[in-house]
Amino acid sequence: MLKFFIMQIFWKGQACFQIIVNLGKGDQAKIVIDPFFDAIGLKSPRLEADILLITHGHYNRNNKKSVLGNPFLIEGPGEYEVKGVYIEGIHSGHDLKKSGGRGETTIYTIEAEEIKLCHLGDLSQRELTEEQLDKIGDIDILMIPIGGTFTISAKEAIKIMSQIEPKITIPMHYRIP
Repeated sequence: MLKFFIMQIFWKGQACFQIIVNLGKGDQAKIVIDPFFDAIGLKSPRLEADILLITHGHYNRNNKKSVLGNPFLIEGPGEYEVKGVYIEGIHSGHDLKKSGGRGETTIYTIEAEEIKLCHLGDLSQRELTEEQLDKIGDIDILMIPIGGTFTISAKEAIKIMSQIEPKITIPMHYRIP
């Protein structure tokens, strides 16, 4: 029997995505990842969510108040199941120099509709560790930063992509004025 999936993925700028997952029988789950403040130079989207993922607390990805509804908030590593969506938060570094100046960030994997997504957040590591790769597992859709400076660059992203080997890659977190 053929299964039809209707997962929808909308990039809203920076590292912000809205993902709408079909739960069957007309039900759905709305997931928002990393909503940003207008201060970054883009207009902050007004989105509704059942689940809100924040990769870390910087202003370019933690505008929780812009998200409508009463979402289940996830702000760090751990395993979660909300509305039939399985989410794992995986610790990662946000500081190329390892000085701790920019803090830590979280990689998220999301499983729904027999599809596994991975949002790398503000990843600054030039490669993933074996432990991170084990937790990430097989990925269908990868959302990867390419802006450089505070994240990996497009060139560095190629190495991460070769480590994960996703079926589809969506670049995000471009360098913007």
